[in-house]
Amino acid sequence: MLPAPVDSVLRAIGSTPLVRLQRLVPPGSAAVVVKLEYFNPTGSYKDRMALAMIEGAETRGTLRPGMRVVEYTGGSTGSSLALVCAMKGYAFHPLSSDAFAAEKLNTMRAFGADLEIVPSDGGKVTPALFDRFKARIAELMKDPNTYWTDQFNNVDALDGYANIGRELAEQAGAVHAFAGAVGTAGMLVGVSRALKQAGSAARIIALEPSTSTFLTTGKGGPHRVEGTAAGFRPPHLAAGTYDEVRVIDEEEGRAMARRAAREEGIFAGTSTGLNLVAALAVARELGPGKVVATVAVDTGLKYLAGDLYKQGKP
Repeated sequence: MLPAPVDSVLRAIGSTPLVRLQRLVPPGSAAVVVKLEYFNPTGSYKDRMALAMIEGAETRGTLRPGMRVVEYTGGSTGSSLALVCAMKGYAFHPLSSDAFAAEKLNTMRAFGADLEIVPSDGGKVTPALFDRFKARIAELMKDPNTYWTDQFNNVDALDGYANIGRELAEQAGAVHAFAGAVGTAGMLVGVSRALKQAGSAARIIALEPSTSTFLTTGKGGPHRVEGTAAGFRPPHLAAGTYDEVRVIDEEEGRAMARRAAREEGIFAGTSTGLNLVAALAVARELGPGKVVATVAVDTGLKYLAGDLYKQGKP
């Protein structure tokens, strides 16, 4: 039976499908299941976080009618906040950059956001770019009628993402490992907490691209995996919230994103490619009878203007 109508697109966030991979998983491996988070309204799991942060602030009274919301973003968080703010009547002023997909920038504008572009260093995501974001946020916050969602520190984000873990526990039953690329780390930590609360002993594996390995070496670097590797340890990623960190080759992640589209019909971006590379590796290690879970972070439609899906790529 199909669900009844909801009274707002915001109530359509979550309850995403879970798909078991068929062609990418080699014989003798554990099962690999993927939450298709691009079924959320803006095509990204960031919708969960955006709604939780805005409604948490409303509940506490730190966000009130007539206030302006600000955030710096690679584009998916901004798109999600733009949707939520549009539906709730808040002005939204996101900071983003030419380092991120044009589709994401235009999505924020489509929802009515007052987008401000902060120049990148040669189109790359670098620690210096985040320093410029933070400096500009500090200027915007001088206006007392402004609320900064502060996604890297906002604990409401963990509540939003925890629903992924709760849904996984219900849909998949036993989950023996969960792998996820780290940006704010909100998704990884939220899922980890929810799985533990559901009684799961799943191994939680944080991922970072080989081009920016702050979590494993203490040194960030320029990279092109949007939504990951900010060049510092995100506060959400506290001790005890994960079991290990793995470095995934950025180009291998890009190639895997293309393979996932062609072989499994999962159309997503490079961070999803990293997730799949790791999940398949863990599945080979665990073997039959186990379940490895990860997420398809966002839709590949956000990356068609770039080179990820250009013809001629393997």
